[in-house]
Amino acid sequence: MAQAYDAIIATIVVASNATSVTKAMVKSTQWRAGTSGTWLSTDCTLTAGNTYQFRTPLSGMSSSYTAVLPNIKASVTVAWDTSATAISTVGDYFMYAYAMTCSSLTSLGVPDTSGLTSAGIYFMRNCAYNCSSLTSLGVPDTSGITSVGDDFMASYAYGCSSLTSLGVPDISGITSAGDFFMTFYAYNCSNLTSLGIPDTSAITTVGTNFMYNYCNSASLRKLILPISTGWFESHNISWGIPSTVLGLLKGLTYSSASQTAWQDLTVSGKTLYTNYIQSSDDIILVVESGPIIGVKYPLPPFKRP
Repeated sequence: MAQAYDAIIATIVVASNATSVTKAMVKSTQWRAGTSGTWLSTDCTLTAGNTYQFRTPLSGMSSSYTAVLPNIKASVTVAWDTSATAISTVGDYFMYAYAMTCSSLTSLGVPDTSGLTSAGIYFMRNCAYNCSSLTSLGVPDTSGITSVGDDFMASYAYGCSSLTSLGVPDISGITSAGDFFMTFYAYNCSNLTSLGIPDTSAITTVGTNFMYNYCNSASLRKLILPISTGWFESHNISWGIPSTVLGLLKGLTYSSASQTAWQDLTVSGKTLYTNYIQSSDDIILVVESGPIIGVKYPLPPFKRP
């Protein structure tokens, strides 16, 4: 299993046509020009065509709505600072509001979180909130996490109106979901056509507003469904998907058994029916190395999320 550490480093590659931006350091963040040298705490002026790094310790992350990243046209990769101390758990506000309202960013990654086993409240809440120019957004690998607090990934990609597809974190080990677990996860992502649905197979209890207004994009055409129907099998959950997608929205699965299970949720009173997949014919079986079975309209090549 990959390690996690007690600080993260964002590498910011500024576009050649970006306008200069000066960013004050917040949440104990430091910066440097390039990818080596001394870390500084002074204001950082980012200019077109150059690379910068921001280092944020977990101990500095807080409830402040102020973004760590600068609002500049750039691509950002995020990794662990491997000179820090290895850990397996993170406390409250991990990457909370990390890039919030950075409306000029074009791509944003996340660190390898596969080494984590637990996280506190507000884990990645509002991380990419209103990052309206993002065309690529990573999602964390939370496959090792079994315990999380409230507001797990609420409003994670809220308002990312340039995204056309978005994956979902692996929550297959989480047994209890707190309040506002993934509420507003991809809300107001108006151009989103493909969206993952989380694997809730281990969840036994959920708090209030579990997946309230998960996504409201009228552009949605594909929901990438997990193998297990999980919590949704016996609980009718509204994800806030609009009625205008009825007859257009398809659910994609990877096994015939999964296909049958999800087809059972297309009847009145069940989760898929509530979210406007109301025909069993709209649950499509995807073959790993072949065509999508039963598709009646062209689709681009499908990739496993």
